[in-house]
This record gives sequence, C-alpha cells and structure tokens, in this order.
Amino acid sequence: MPSLYGETGNGVREILLTFDDGPSPATTPRLLDTLAANDIHAVFFVLGQLINGQGKAIVERAHSEGHVIGNHTFTHPNLKTLGREQIKDELRRTHDLICAITGECKLFRPPYGAYNSMVGEALQELGYEQLLWSVDTLDWKYRSTGWVDVGMEQIKVREDCVVLMHDIHATTVDNVPNLISRIKRTSNSTFVPYQ
Repeated sequence: MPSLYGETGNGVREILLTFDDGPSPATTPRLLDTLAANDIHAVFFVLGQLINGQGKAIVERAHSEGHVIGNHTFTHPNLKTLGREQIKDELRRTHDLICAITGECKLFRPPYGAYNSMVGEALQELGYEQLLWSVDTLDWKYRSTGWVDVGMEQIKVREDCVVLMHDIHATTVDNVPNLISRIKRTSNSTFVPYQ
C-alpha cells in the first residue's frame, strides 16, 4: 500500500489515485469512464451533502466498479475550527449515507488535511483510518494541464504515491488520461487499489 504503510523497497513505484470533494454529476461519471478504460481502482473521498439524487447514483456506480468510497465530511469544513460534537456530526452524517450504499465506511480524509486531537478522537470512536496524501497535484489551483506536471514532478521522486486530485474540476477530469499515460511511461510504475 502506498505511503500509508511506508516504502515497499521492491523497486516498484506504486500509485494510488484519490479524488476529493465529489461526487459531481458534471464530471465524476466521465472520470469513472476513464478509470474503467484503464482498469484502475481509486479512492473517492465524498461529501455527504452531495450524496443525493444523481450524487447517490454516482457513488453507487463507483462502489459497484470497485472503487473505495471514503468520508470527507458532510460540508467540507476545516475541522480544527469545530467543537467535538460538530466534528462528530460532520463525520456521522456522511458515514450513514456512505454505509447505506456500500455497507461500510472506514476510510477518512479531512478537508484541507486539517487534523487535531478532537478529530483523532472522533475517528477512533467511529473506527476510521485516516488517509492523507504524498503527492499534491494542486489541480484545484492550476486549472489547466499544469497540474499534471506538478504531480509528475513529485511522483518521479517517490517510490510510492498517494495522489491527491479533485473530481469536481473539469480541468482535472479532462487531464487524468494524460496523467495516467505519463505514469504508465514512467519506469517501474504500477497503479494499485487501496487495500
């Protein structure tokens, strides 16, 4: 498993793709098509407030296609600014929605990577494992092809990579095929699912 468990030491660069802030009816289905065409399984950290109507159907599709669905809170707040009960509410509301679709939800990523002891206590209480990232593509900042270059610079100097992207941006979804192609051309690189 990339980064979460340390370096593999086997000379193979393992790449785990992760996507935050969705689902988006305008972009996530296209991304799922791209991942399916390349036989890649990713992790989607979803917002509870978007799991309704079309959003629910997208999460159902992603789960059915073998992607892991993670909790990214209900409204995307900076959890370090909230009290204990507010943090738990953000987690539980999304937890219940994801579990209704997938049967379980044990993976969490805090918005902005913001974490403190109260967040840690809430995660422990709900039995969550936190997964951050080792490659930040800055796709939210560079709304062009530029984020692919940013990501590749980091990928090339790491053995194992948990890659952060956002499936709500058309510029991200439009350029994921380019990222995948470049990773495939990078020696000793392989895409891995979350385990």
